[in-house]
Amino acid sequence: MIFVIVGSQKFQFNRLIIEVDRLKREGILQDRVVAQIGACDYEPKHIEWKRFMDKEDFDAHIAACDLLITHAGEGSIMTGLLRQRKVIAVPRYERFGEHVSDHQLEIARALERQGCIVNVEDIHQLEGAIKEIEQRELVPYISGNDNMIQSICSFIEGQQ
Repeated sequence: MIFVIVGSQKFQFNRLIIEVDRLKREGILQDRVVAQIGACDYEPKHIEWKRFMDKEDFDAHIAACDLLITHAGEGSIMTGLLRQRKVIAVPRYERFGEHVSDHQLEIARALERQGCIVNVEDIHQLEGAIKEIEQRELVPYISGNDNMIQSICSFIEGQQ
């Protein structure tokens, strides 16, 4: 199952939902596709969707998905990575009225450099990214918190 999330921002992210709906309509996506579409004006016709999901429903979809396609919000990406899901991030852009700045681009690029996700900066590259991620082994994300805790423990143990 492919789970698509756009987050809970007050801004639409039609660009992502329209492209996923097209890929499903054209038979490029064979898997079941479920989307959380938030404030999108566009209502998909070829994929399952809900505007918003409660935590239980959201968590169940994350647990069930093989692929998470998400806006490049840090919380959404981390949710997928910490649950060992393959993640494709599509940054929201200010120029399309999807956010107030292009900060999501920086987040997606940084995590792509680490090899943890596939970053799609041009929506027309989504189809290729989906095919790529099926064949690609991504680097598991290692939380900075885990590294910090380990450093503190090592320091304390060295003091004894």
